[in-house]
Amino acid sequence: MAYASGIRISSVAGIIGAGVGGYIGFTQAADVSNLSPVAGSLILGAIGFVAGSAGAFILKSLMQFVIYIILFGIVAYVFQNQIEAMTGINPVDATIHVLRDWGLPV
Repeated sequence: MAYASGIRISSVAGIIGAGVGGYIGFTQAADVSNLSPVAGSLILGAIGFVAGSAGAFILKSLMQFVIYIILFGIVAYVFQNQIEAMTGINPVDATIHVLRDWGLPV
């Protein structure tokens, strides 16, 4: 039974990850590199889908998935300078920018 519930959660988490990754790729691709917005959306959407579904499938519960996302955010915050040096994007600034675009008061 736990195996089946993990599959449902991983499907939803994969779709959410693909949506978030696709949106960030679409809005940030032209600023970071010479990619078209569609190519950036497809690349980061695929990465978000795989990361979201694999993470939720491995963890097999919604609360563990939320904790996983929080820990991922902490790692991104702690290593933001190194990530920016490798990718050219500051993950904290990009996340805040996306949340403001969605209308959330950050």
